[in-house]
Amino acid sequence: MLFSSTFNYDITKKYSTMTAKAALCVALLRGDVVNIRTGFIDFGITNIPREISRMIEDESKDGFGVEVSRTPRQGKTRWGRASTWTDYRMNKTDRNLPGIEKMKAYVREQLDSQPAKTTQQVKKYQQIKMMFE
Repeated sequence: MLFSSTFNYDITKKYSTMTAKAALCVALLRGDVVNIRTGFIDFGITNIPREISRMIEDESKDGFGVEVSRTPRQGKTRWGRASTWTDYRMNKTDRNLPGIEKMKAYVREQLDSQPAKTTQQVKKYQQIKMMFE
């Protein structure tokens, strides 16, 4: 297990200085499921499929070279219309270990380069840094 499941965070309210890429890395490293809705609400990323491919998977475009699993989902809108979406989760396999280490290093680097503005942010940054040490 990479991280404690009791750590709770809210990217949009507490990490205004964290980049979207770093916030996405934290979520994937924790084992969170990311989809188009959570990508927009939590990270401000409007096209999560493209950004997962570009920022996380594709090593040639500053990605980390990890494999992210895609789970197709189906449901209905509040008006009864059929809807489909995809859930993304990072696989914690031996093949992904080098990429996971790169992601952890990237998050540490981002936390050090962007100072927290409030004492609450300082505490949350310290908690995240402890997860990656």
